[in-house]
Amino acid sequence: MKRRDAVRILPLSLAGLASMASGAFGGELAKDTIGKVPLALQYSKKVRKRLNWVRDTQSQNLMEAAYVIADTVINGGTCYQHAWDAGHTEADSWDGRNGEPEIFVPHFNVANAKRGDLVLASGQLANGAEVKDKGIYIIGCPSSWSGDARYPELLREEIQEQKLRPYADLFIENRATSLGGLMNIPGMPSPFGPVSGIVGKTTIWMMLADACRILAKRGKRVPVKGDCPTISSSATVDYQNFSGWVKLGDPLMDDYFAEVMNQIEMVFSEMGTLKKIGDLCADTALKGGIVYGYSRYNSIAGEASTRRSGLAVTRGVYGDRTDPSDKNAFPGTKNDIVIMGITKPEDETDLAFLDMFKKRGLTVISLGAATRGHNVPEGRTVPKESDIHAGKMCDTDGLFAVHGFERRICPTSGVLLDHLWWCSMMCLIESYIEKSGGDVPGSYFSGALKGGMEHLYRMRSLYDND
Repeated sequence: MKRRDAVRILPLSLAGLASMASGAFGGELAKDTIGKVPLALQYSKKVRKRLNWVRDTQSQNLMEAAYVIADTVINGGTCYQHAWDAGHTEADSWDGRNGEPEIFVPHFNVANAKRGDLVLASGQLANGAEVKDKGIYIIGCPSSWSGDARYPELLREEIQEQKLRPYADLFIENRATSLGGLMNIPGMPSPFGPVSGIVGKTTIWMMLADACRILAKRGKRVPVKGDCPTISSSATVDYQNFSGWVKLGDPLMDDYFAEVMNQIEMVFSEMGTLKKIGDLCADTALKGGIVYGYSRYNSIAGEASTRRSGLAVTRGVYGDRTDPSDKNAFPGTKNDIVIMGITKPEDETDLAFLDMFKKRGLTVISLGAATRGHNVPEGRTVPKESDIHAGKMCDTDGLFAVHGFERRICPTSGVLLDHLWWCSMMCLIESYIEKSGGDVPGSYFSGALKGGMEHLYRMRSLYDND
């Protein structure tokens, strides 16, 4: 069976699974409209509503978390980040991440941690009781892959038992559901369009912003990752809406939140570009091709890979797991398309993959930061050389200049990259429905759901069968 044929039979064959979703959510996920208001705008409205709810109800907990993080650093403890639900399996952090203060350490292992340490985790931290008994401070949040999520009765029993809330010293509610997606599109078997990447990344940077402010106020400094320009304490800083150095007595998380919301609004100044991206991707999928999502680190590669509430026509390409010089490392052909997610425009690894994709004949789309300090870098950049680019609203640098910190902290590029990807996928769906005469592409349930893995395997077998 060809992939194209498989796509066309999915809505009917998965009608039974659709009833599980509608029964669980009732009126909460009313059917979203097709053809009246663009799906990307409907999705963005729901994202902003979720973010505003978190800000309005969880700001006190987020600020308390910032103080605990700062206290842990000052007292010589280690802050770990473990499976905080900020996208598909990983958060907005990696070696050399521009604007990230060196506070959180990855790869938490309770055997190596000590009393006085701190761990930022979601319900996927299975040994919460052991961690708490050891005197490690737990900042938690719900995850769709845990019993802390709303509608846990849909989850496999062993997943329902994975709860972090009873053990957390501080719990940041985010209204995560067991199904994950925000959009209920007629004909699709599961809610579509995850939000955990956007919400998780936003809350992490909100906490880090004020943790750094508190550290600076107490005379403590930490290094800042990345290759953005360094700043001295005597430098004049005038950056976006934040003029000069931050005031150490004023909270920063609201400023970060406001800038994220402004930039999300600005995504729709590029709505025409997003629609073009959707058209190209829909054409590729309907002809039996694959829509690849590339990023050097997890980011978009993870969002494109069997993502709960994501599409079965997408595949992830991980730049840190693939050698672009290896002819056998990537199966893509001229019949496929690739969306490159970038957080800095002239990254050498990203450029090497760009060259590989173009050599293979793929259409190359890029999303993300095209500027550094709001200037387009000289020489080669991915946005300059891709066929289409969207992402004018975000930048490579962090937002805030904090006294004693060598670089600006807290970028928005990761949050906006997630939002741009899912808005592009909304445009893909609309174009697909129009071009196919009413068919919809297949989508994934979470593997944590009852029957979720069987559904995932079936999707993969249908779409991988040439």
